[in-house]
Amino acid sequence: MRIATFGIAVLGLGLVAAGAILFVRQPTAEPDQPDLATPPGVTLSDVKVGAAVASTGYVNALTKPAFANAKNMTLYTFDKDVEPGKSACAGNCATERPPAAVPAGALAFGDWSIIRRGDGASQWAYKGKPLYGYAQDAKIGDIKGASEAWHVAFLAPEDGIAMPDGVSMQDMSNAGGVVYVGSDGKPLYMFHGDGKNKPTCVKEPCSSHWTPFAAAQLAQPVGDFTVVSRDDGILQWAYRGRPLYTYNGDTILGDAKGDGVDGNWHVVRRMRQFMPQGVKIRHNHYDGDNLATDAGMTLYVRDRVFGSTIGHSMRDGFANEPDIGRILGTAACDADCTKTWRPLAAPADASPSGYWDVAIREDGTKQWVYRGFALYTFTGDGKPGDMAGNDTYEIMAENDPFTAADTKVRGTGAMEWHVAIP
Repeated sequence: MRIATFGIAVLGLGLVAAGAILFVRQPTAEPDQPDLATPPGVTLSDVKVGAAVASTGYVNALTKPAFANAKNMTLYTFDKDVEPGKSACAGNCATERPPAAVPAGALAFGDWSIIRRGDGASQWAYKGKPLYGYAQDAKIGDIKGASEAWHVAFLAPEDGIAMPDGVSMQDMSNAGGVVYVGSDGKPLYMFHGDGKNKPTCVKEPCSSHWTPFAAAQLAQPVGDFTVVSRDDGILQWAYRGRPLYTYNGDTILGDAKGDGVDGNWHVVRRMRQFMPQGVKIRHNHYDGDNLATDAGMTLYVRDRVFGSTIGHSMRDGFANEPDIGRILGTAACDADCTKTWRPLAAPADASPSGYWDVAIREDGTKQWVYRGFALYTFTGDGKPGDMAGNDTYEIMAENDPFTAADTKVRGTGAMEWHVAIP
Protein backbone atom coordinates (compact mmCIF):
# COMPACT_ATOMS: atom_id res chain seq x y z
CA MET A 1 0.00 0.00 0.00
CA ARG A 2 1.30 3.44 -0.90
CA ILE A 3 1.95 5.51 2.19
CA ALA A 4 0.37 8.96 1.99
CA THR A 5 2.96 11.52 3.02
CA PHE A 6 3.01 15.27 3.25
CA GLY A 7 5.89 17.58 2.66
CA ILE A 8 7.39 21.01 2.81
CA ALA A 9 8.12 23.86 0.51
CA VAL A 10 11.54 25.43 0.64
CA LEU A 11 12.44 29.11 0.34
CA GLY A 12 16.14 29.80 0.70
CA LEU A 13 17.22 27.89 3.79
CA GLY A 14 13.89 28.32 5.60
CA LEU A 15 10.75 26.20 5.76
CA VAL A 16 7.38 27.32 4.46
CA ALA A 17 4.50 25.47 6.10
CA ALA A 18 1.68 27.08 4.15
CA GLY A 19 -0.45 23.97 3.78
CA ALA A 20 0.32 20.30 3.22
CA ILE A 21 2.04 19.40 -0.03
CA LEU A 22 2.38 15.90 -1.42
CA PHE A 23 5.97 14.67 -1.40
CA VAL A 24 7.30 14.27 -4.94
CA ARG A 25 10.49 12.39 -5.75
CA GLN A 26 12.70 14.43 -8.04
CA PRO A 27 16.30 14.25 -9.20
CA THR A 28 18.57 16.04 -6.76
CA ALA A 29 22.21 17.07 -6.79
CA GLU A 30 24.11 15.98 -3.69
CA PRO A 31 26.17 18.63 -1.88
CA ASP A 32 29.12 16.23 -1.78
CA GLN A 33 29.01 13.99 -4.84
CA PRO A 34 30.61 10.68 -3.80
CA ASP A 35 33.00 8.75 -6.00
CA LEU A 36 31.89 5.84 -8.15
CA ALA A 37 32.34 2.37 -6.70
CA THR A 38 34.00 1.08 -9.89
CA PRO A 39 35.90 2.53 -12.85
CA PRO A 40 35.41 1.51 -16.51
CA GLY A 41 36.37 -2.12 -17.07
CA VAL A 42 35.80 -3.17 -13.44
CA THR A 43 32.49 -4.86 -12.60
CA LEU A 44 30.87 -6.31 -9.48
CA SER A 45 30.12 -10.01 -9.21
CA ASP A 46 28.42 -11.81 -6.34
CA VAL A 47 30.79 -14.36 -4.80
CA LYS A 48 29.57 -17.14 -2.51
CA VAL A 49 30.94 -16.76 1.00
CA GLY A 50 28.70 -19.21 2.87
CA ALA A 51 25.21 -20.67 3.16
CA ALA A 52 22.17 -20.24 5.35
CA VAL A 53 19.25 -22.62 5.90
CA ALA A 54 15.81 -20.97 5.69
CA SER A 55 12.88 -21.98 7.90
CA THR A 56 11.53 -23.95 4.93
CA GLY A 57 14.72 -26.03 4.83
CA TYR A 58 15.87 -24.40 1.58
CA VAL A 59 19.60 -23.66 1.56
CA ASN A 60 20.35 -20.10 0.48
CA ALA A 61 23.79 -19.07 -0.69
CA LEU A 62 25.33 -16.14 1.16
CA THR A 63 27.09 -13.88 -1.30
CA LYS A 64 29.19 -10.74 -1.18
CA PRO A 65 30.02 -8.39 -4.08
CA ALA A 66 33.60 -8.66 -5.30
CA PHE A 67 35.44 -6.69 -7.94
CA ALA A 68 35.65 -8.44 -11.30
CA ASN A 69 37.06 -7.69 -14.73
CA ALA A 70 35.11 -6.66 -17.83
CA LYS A 71 34.06 -10.30 -18.30
CA ASN A 72 32.80 -10.54 -14.70
CA MET A 73 35.66 -12.81 -13.60
CA THR A 74 36.84 -12.35 -10.01
CA LEU A 75 39.76 -10.03 -9.25
CA TYR A 76 42.39 -10.56 -6.53
CA THR A 77 45.08 -8.72 -4.58
CA PHE A 78 48.60 -10.02 -3.90
CA ASP A 79 50.36 -9.81 -0.51
CA LYS A 80 53.75 -9.18 -2.15
CA ASP A 81 52.53 -5.92 -3.70
CA VAL A 82 53.97 -3.65 -1.02
CA GLU A 83 55.69 -0.93 -3.06
CA PRO A 84 53.21 1.82 -4.01
CA GLY A 85 52.54 2.08 -7.74
CA LYS A 86 54.36 -1.14 -8.59
CA SER A 87 53.35 -4.75 -9.26
CA ALA A 88 55.39 -7.68 -7.93
CA CYS A 89 53.69 -10.10 -10.34
CA ALA A 90 55.43 -10.32 -13.73
CA GLY A 91 56.45 -12.95 -16.27
CA ASN A 92 54.82 -16.34 -15.66
CA CYS A 93 53.01 -14.90 -12.66
CA ALA A 94 51.28 -12.30 -14.87
CA THR A 95 50.31 -15.04 -17.33
CA GLU A 96 48.55 -17.00 -14.59
CA ARG A 97 47.35 -13.81 -12.89
CA PRO A 98 46.38 -11.38 -15.70
CA PRO A 99 46.49 -7.74 -14.54
CA ALA A 100 43.14 -5.88 -14.48
CA ALA A 101 43.28 -3.93 -17.74
CA VAL A 102 42.53 -0.21 -17.92
CA PRO A 103 40.41 0.81 -20.95
CA ALA A 104 41.82 3.52 -23.19
CA GLY A 105 41.03 7.00 -21.89
CA ALA A 106 40.09 5.88 -18.36
CA LEU A 107 41.30 8.10 -15.52
CA ALA A 108 42.19 7.49 -11.88
CA PHE A 109 39.87 8.83 -9.16
CA GLY A 110 39.23 8.41 -5.44
CA ASP A 111 40.48 5.03 -4.23
CA TRP A 112 41.23 3.96 -7.81
CA SER A 113 44.70 4.48 -9.28
CA ILE A 114 46.50 3.33 -12.43
CA ILE A 115 49.93 1.75 -12.32
CA ARG A 116 52.30 1.36 -15.28
CA ARG A 117 53.70 -2.11 -15.56
CA GLY A 118 57.17 -3.00 -16.77
CA ASP A 119 55.80 -4.02 -20.18
CA GLY A 120 54.11 -0.63 -20.56
CA ALA A 121 50.57 -1.89 -19.90
CA SER A 122 48.22 -0.09 -17.50
CA GLN A 123 46.66 -1.87 -14.51
CA TRP A 124 43.93 -0.87 -12.09
CA ALA A 125 44.81 -0.63 -8.40
CA TYR A 126 42.31 -0.21 -5.55
CA LYS A 127 43.45 1.57 -2.40
CA GLY A 128 46.99 1.16 -3.71
CA LYS A 129 46.75 -2.61 -4.30
CA PRO A 130 47.04 -3.79 -7.94
CA LEU A 131 44.21 -6.08 -9.09
CA TYR A 132 44.57 -9.39 -10.99
CA GLY A 133 42.40 -12.11 -12.45
CA TYR A 134 43.13 -15.83 -12.31
CA ALA A 135 43.52 -17.91 -15.48
CA GLN A 136 42.03 -21.05 -13.90
CA ASP A 137 38.75 -19.44 -12.85
CA ALA A 138 36.37 -21.07 -15.34
CA LYS A 139 33.07 -19.35 -14.63
CA ILE A 140 31.68 -16.16 -13.14
CA GLY A 141 31.80 -16.30 -9.35
CA ASP A 142 34.75 -18.71 -9.20
CA ILE A 143 37.36 -17.89 -6.54
CA LYS A 144 39.86 -20.66 -7.26
CA GLY A 145 42.64 -18.09 -7.18
CA ALA A 146 42.26 -17.39 -3.46
CA SER A 147 45.21 -18.65 -1.40
CA GLU A 148 47.41 -17.67 1.51
CA ALA A 149 49.03 -14.86 -0.49
CA TRP A 150 46.17 -14.03 -2.90
CA HIS A 151 42.85 -12.60 -1.72
CA VAL A 152 39.49 -11.94 -3.34
CA ALA A 153 39.09 -8.19 -3.84
CA PHE A 154 35.75 -7.65 -2.12
CA LEU A 155 33.80 -4.42 -2.25
CA ALA A 156 34.37 -3.28 1.34
CA PRO A 157 33.79 0.49 1.49
CA GLU A 158 33.63 0.42 5.29
CA ASP A 159 37.29 -0.63 5.61
CA GLY A 160 39.25 2.10 7.38
CA ILE A 161 36.18 4.34 7.81
CA ALA A 162 35.36 5.52 11.33
CA MET A 163 31.63 5.51 12.13
CA PRO A 164 29.58 6.04 15.31
CA ASP A 165 28.04 3.08 17.09
CA GLY A 166 24.81 2.16 15.37
CA VAL A 167 25.94 3.36 11.92
CA SER A 168 27.05 1.03 9.13
CA MET A 169 27.05 0.85 5.34
CA GLN A 170 24.84 -1.07 2.94
CA ASP A 171 24.93 -1.47 -0.84
CA MET A 172 21.39 -0.40 -1.80
CA SER A 173 20.90 -0.62 -5.55
CA ASN A 174 17.56 1.19 -5.41
CA ALA A 175 19.36 4.09 -3.73
CA GLY A 176 22.06 4.12 -6.38
CA GLY A 177 25.03 3.15 -4.26
CA VAL A 178 26.52 2.31 -0.89
CA VAL A 179 24.67 4.30 1.77
CA TYR A 180 24.96 4.92 5.49
CA VAL A 181 22.25 3.20 7.54
CA GLY A 182 21.21 3.22 11.18
CA SER A 183 21.09 0.24 13.52
CA ASP A 184 17.67 -0.71 12.09
CA GLY A 185 19.17 -1.01 8.60
CA LYS A 186 17.23 1.97 7.23
CA PRO A 187 19.06 4.73 5.35
CA LEU A 188 20.14 8.11 6.70
CA TYR A 189 19.24 11.31 4.85
CA MET A 190 20.39 14.91 4.40
CA PHE A 191 18.21 17.96 3.72
CA HIS A 192 19.41 20.61 1.26
CA GLY A 193 17.69 23.34 3.27
CA ASP A 194 19.89 22.77 6.33
CA GLY A 195 22.87 25.01 6.91
CA LYS A 196 26.14 23.54 8.07
CA ASN A 197 25.63 22.22 11.60
CA LYS A 198 22.22 23.93 11.61
CA PRO A 199 19.10 21.72 11.41
CA THR A 200 16.05 23.54 10.00
CA CYS A 201 13.64 20.60 9.83
CA VAL A 202 12.29 21.23 13.33
CA LYS A 203 8.61 22.10 12.85
CA GLU A 204 5.46 20.69 11.22
CA PRO A 205 4.95 19.38 8.62
CA CYS A 206 8.64 18.52 8.12
CA SER A 207 9.20 17.13 11.60
CA SER A 208 6.22 14.76 11.22
CA HIS A 209 7.98 12.83 8.48
CA TRP A 210 11.69 13.30 9.13
CA THR A 211 13.16 12.24 12.47
CA PRO A 212 16.53 13.59 13.62
CA PHE A 213 19.11 10.82 13.90
CA ALA A 214 19.74 11.26 17.59
CA ALA A 215 23.14 11.12 19.27
CA ALA A 216 23.73 10.13 22.89
CA GLN A 217 24.36 12.87 25.45
CA LEU A 218 28.04 11.92 25.74
CA ALA A 219 28.60 11.26 22.02
CA GLN A 220 31.89 12.51 20.58
CA PRO A 221 32.84 13.25 16.95
CA VAL A 222 33.90 10.18 14.96
CA GLY A 223 35.63 10.59 11.58
CA ASP A 224 33.33 12.62 9.31
CA PHE A 225 30.52 12.45 11.90
CA THR A 226 29.93 15.28 14.36
CA VAL A 227 27.20 16.13 16.88
CA VAL A 228 25.01 19.22 16.55
CA SER A 229 22.66 20.66 19.15
CA ARG A 230 19.12 21.45 18.02
CA ASP A 231 16.91 24.24 19.36
CA ASP A 232 14.59 21.59 20.81
CA GLY A 233 17.45 20.21 22.92
CA ILE A 234 17.99 17.03 20.91
CA LEU A 235 21.56 16.12 20.01
CA GLN A 236 21.72 15.08 16.36
CA TRP A 237 24.40 13.35 14.32
CA ALA A 238 25.74 15.22 11.29
CA TYR A 239 27.86 13.97 8.40
CA ARG A 240 30.43 16.47 7.12
CA GLY A 241 28.40 19.16 8.84
CA ARG A 242 25.05 18.07 7.36
CA PRO A 243 22.47 17.02 10.00
CA LEU A 244 21.14 13.47 9.56
CA TYR A 245 17.55 12.20 9.56
CA THR A 246 15.51 9.06 9.02
CA TYR A 247 12.28 9.00 6.99
CA ASN A 248 9.07 7.54 8.36
CA GLY A 249 8.02 6.45 4.85
CA ASP A 250 10.75 3.80 4.96
CA THR A 251 8.84 0.94 6.52
CA ILE A 252 10.76 -2.21 5.54
CA LEU A 253 14.40 -3.06 4.94
CA GLY A 254 15.47 -1.97 1.48
CA ASP A 255 13.24 1.12 1.40
CA ALA A 256 14.82 4.40 0.35
CA LYS A 257 11.59 6.23 -0.44
CA GLY A 258 12.84 9.55 0.88
CA ASP A 259 15.59 9.81 -1.73
CA GLY A 260 14.79 12.75 -4.00
CA VAL A 261 11.66 13.86 -2.11
CA ASP A 262 10.83 17.42 -3.21
CA GLY A 263 14.28 17.53 -4.80
CA ASN A 264 15.69 18.50 -1.41
CA TRP A 265 16.33 15.22 0.40
CA HIS A 266 18.78 12.47 -0.47
CA VAL A 267 20.29 9.40 1.12
CA VAL A 268 23.83 9.78 2.41
CA ARG A 269 25.94 7.81 -0.04
CA ARG A 270 29.46 6.69 0.67
CA MET A 271 29.90 5.83 -3.01
CA ARG A 272 27.76 5.75 -6.14
CA GLN A 273 27.14 2.74 -8.34
CA PHE A 274 27.74 3.30 -12.04
CA MET A 275 24.61 4.19 -14.03
CA PRO A 276 24.74 4.64 -17.83
CA GLN A 277 23.89 8.06 -19.18
CA GLY A 278 20.20 8.20 -20.03
CA VAL A 279 19.12 5.71 -17.31
CA LYS A 280 17.65 6.47 -13.89
CA ILE A 281 15.89 4.81 -10.96
CA ARG A 282 12.18 5.64 -10.92
CA HIS A 283 9.70 5.23 -8.06
CA ASN A 284 6.55 3.73 -9.57
CA HIS A 285 2.85 3.70 -8.71
CA TYR A 286 3.17 0.22 -7.18
CA ASP A 287 5.26 1.81 -4.41
CA GLY A 288 8.36 0.15 -5.81
CA ASP A 289 11.41 1.16 -7.82
CA ASN A 290 12.32 0.28 -11.39
CA LEU A 291 14.89 1.26 -13.98
CA ALA A 292 13.72 3.74 -16.58
CA THR A 293 15.10 6.02 -19.26
CA ASP A 294 15.66 9.69 -18.43
CA ALA A 295 12.40 10.34 -20.29
CA GLY A 296 10.62 8.08 -17.78
CA MET A 297 9.98 5.10 -20.08
CA THR A 298 10.04 1.80 -18.19
CA LEU A 299 12.88 -0.64 -18.83
CA TYR A 300 12.23 -4.39 -19.00
CA VAL A 301 14.09 -7.70 -18.97
CA ARG A 302 13.10 -11.06 -20.43
CA ASP A 303 13.46 -13.90 -17.94
CA ARG A 304 12.93 -17.67 -17.85
CA VAL A 305 10.52 -18.50 -15.04
CA PHE A 306 8.71 -21.49 -13.57
CA GLY A 307 5.70 -21.81 -11.30
CA SER A 308 8.06 -22.12 -8.35
CA THR A 309 9.54 -18.68 -8.95
CA ILE A 310 6.36 -16.62 -8.56
CA GLY A 311 7.17 -13.18 -7.24
CA HIS A 312 10.68 -13.20 -8.67
CA SER A 313 10.36 -9.62 -9.87
CA MET A 314 9.21 -8.36 -6.47
CA ARG A 315 11.58 -7.12 -3.79
CA ASP A 316 10.34 -9.74 -1.33
CA GLY A 317 10.13 -12.49 -3.96
CA PHE A 318 12.80 -14.55 -5.71
CA ALA A 319 15.58 -12.39 -7.12
CA ASN A 320 16.55 -12.61 -10.77
CA GLU A 321 19.45 -14.99 -11.37
CA PRO A 322 22.22 -13.22 -13.33
CA ASP A 323 23.42 -16.57 -14.70
CA ILE A 324 20.00 -17.14 -16.31
CA GLY A 325 20.18 -13.70 -17.90
CA ARG A 326 23.59 -14.49 -19.34
CA ILE A 327 22.33 -17.83 -20.72
CA LEU A 328 19.41 -16.06 -22.40
CA GLY A 329 21.59 -13.21 -23.66
CA THR A 330 20.23 -11.10 -26.50
CA ALA A 331 18.95 -14.25 -28.26
CA ALA A 332 15.89 -14.11 -26.00
CA CYS A 333 14.67 -11.23 -28.19
CA ASP A 334 15.51 -11.71 -31.88
CA ALA A 335 15.20 -9.20 -34.71
CA ASP A 336 11.45 -9.73 -35.04
CA CYS A 337 11.03 -9.34 -31.27
CA THR A 338 12.85 -5.98 -31.29
CA LYS A 339 10.04 -4.47 -33.36
CA THR A 340 8.03 -4.52 -30.13
CA TRP A 341 10.76 -4.62 -27.51
CA ARG A 342 13.45 -2.04 -28.29
CA PRO A 343 16.98 -2.79 -27.02
CA LEU A 344 18.47 -0.14 -24.74
CA ALA A 345 21.32 1.00 -26.94
CA ALA A 346 24.81 1.44 -25.52
CA PRO A 347 27.31 3.77 -27.23
CA ALA A 348 30.09 2.29 -29.33
CA ASP A 349 32.70 3.14 -26.67
CA ALA A 350 30.68 1.81 -23.70
CA SER A 351 32.63 -0.16 -21.07
CA PRO A 352 31.24 -2.50 -18.40
CA SER A 353 31.27 -1.07 -14.87
CA GLY A 354 29.71 -2.12 -11.58
CA TYR A 355 26.57 -4.17 -12.19
CA TRP A 356 26.38 -3.06 -15.83
CA ASP A 357 27.68 -5.01 -18.84
CA VAL A 358 27.60 -4.42 -22.58
CA ALA A 359 26.26 -7.04 -25.04
CA ILE A 360 26.81 -7.09 -28.80
CA ARG A 361 23.74 -8.05 -30.80
CA GLU A 362 23.81 -10.02 -34.05
CA ASP A 363 23.59 -6.80 -36.07
CA GLY A 364 26.72 -5.49 -34.34
CA THR A 365 24.97 -2.88 -32.17
CA LYS A 366 25.69 -2.66 -28.46
CA GLN A 367 23.07 -3.05 -25.74
CA TRP A 368 23.16 -2.32 -22.02
CA VAL A 369 22.89 -5.30 -19.66
CA TYR A 370 22.06 -4.99 -15.94
CA ARG A 371 22.89 -7.79 -13.51
CA GLY A 372 23.11 -10.27 -16.38
CA PHE A 373 19.89 -9.27 -18.19
CA ALA A 374 19.65 -7.27 -21.42
CA LEU A 375 17.38 -4.21 -21.14
CA TYR A 376 14.51 -3.12 -23.40
CA THR A 377 11.72 -0.57 -23.68
CA PHE A 378 8.20 -1.59 -24.77
CA THR A 379 6.42 0.01 -27.72
CA GLY A 380 3.11 -0.61 -25.95
CA ASP A 381 3.99 1.96 -23.28
CA GLY A 382 2.49 5.22 -24.48
CA LYS A 383 3.79 7.65 -21.90
CA PRO A 384 6.38 7.96 -19.12
CA GLY A 385 5.55 5.74 -16.16
CA ASP A 386 3.50 3.21 -18.16
CA MET A 387 4.26 -0.44 -17.31
CA ALA A 388 1.94 -2.19 -19.77
CA GLY A 389 4.56 -4.81 -20.65
CA ASN A 390 5.02 -6.05 -17.08
CA ASP A 391 4.31 -9.75 -16.42
CA THR A 392 3.79 -10.65 -20.09
CA TYR A 393 4.17 -14.44 -20.39
CA GLU A 394 4.77 -16.91 -23.20
CA ILE A 395 4.31 -20.52 -22.04
CA MET A 396 7.23 -22.72 -23.11
CA ALA A 397 7.97 -26.44 -23.16
CA GLU A 398 10.36 -27.65 -20.49
CA ASN A 399 12.99 -28.40 -23.14
CA ASP A 400 12.82 -24.98 -24.79
CA PRO A 401 16.13 -23.74 -26.26
CA PHE A 402 16.69 -21.17 -23.49
CA THR A 403 16.80 -23.70 -20.67
CA ALA A 404 20.29 -24.72 -19.62
CA ALA A 405 20.87 -28.19 -18.19
CA ASP A 406 21.54 -26.85 -14.71
CA THR A 407 18.32 -24.82 -14.62
CA LYS A 408 15.81 -27.52 -15.62
CA VAL A 409 13.10 -28.25 -13.09
CA ARG A 410 9.90 -30.23 -13.24
CA GLY A 411 6.83 -28.42 -14.49
CA THR A 412 5.85 -25.99 -17.20
CA GLY A 413 7.90 -22.85 -17.61
CA ALA A 414 7.50 -19.60 -19.45
CA MET A 415 9.41 -16.71 -20.93
CA GLU A 416 8.33 -13.55 -19.18
CA TRP A 417 8.83 -9.81 -19.57
CA HIS A 418 8.93 -7.83 -16.36
CA VAL A 419 10.15 -4.44 -15.21
CA ALA A 420 13.86 -4.14 -14.47
CA ILE A 421 14.33 -3.88 -10.70
CA PRO A 422 17.44 -2.02 -9.45
